[in-house]
Amino acid sequence: MARPRFKLVVAFMSVLTVATYLAEPYVGARSFEELRPAPDFSLETLNGTTFTLSARTNGTAVLLDFMATWCPPCREVIRQLAIIRGEYLPSRLQILSIDVDYSETPQQFKDWLKTYSAYNETHEDRGWYFAMDTRGEFVGPRYGANALPTLVLIDGAGKVRHTWVGTVAAQDLEA
Repeated sequence: MARPRFKLVVAFMSVLTVATYLAEPYVGARSFEELRPAPDFSLETLNGTTFTLSARTNGTAVLLDFMATWCPPCREVIRQLAIIRGEYLPSRLQILSIDVDYSETPQQFKDWLKTYSAYNETHEDRGWYFAMDTRGEFVGPRYGANALPTLVLIDGAGKVRHTWVGTVAAQDLEA
């Protein structure tokens, strides 16, 4: 039979664990992965240009969207990103949606964009780029994109500021 003191310690630790979990978003705690330098990469976009991260982060934030065409939550995230894209100038925020399914073709990705995206073309002039991860770059694994969708915000200094996994509302991304 457990002693009353032991029960009190277990109860206190449980309350402390829950309180820490609830307070974490408000105290600015960051995971080990955040605030680290963002790994540089270059990918060819669906438009045929090259997106190089280090060339984009000179004062401009970059939001990486790791997705796949077969992923239902990725469809919702694309809609939320369209809202965000309309709120910021391309000089302040650029978005790169990266299809991480190595078995898909660029044509499948283009067809998916015509169906689910707010844009029928890539609209790179508006600061939204679409590319496919390649076996040579492996961008998704370098950013820990183990689940889809995964969004990674990189600040203008080239540091990972925040990572979201799963569907995220536009207002949460703005915050």
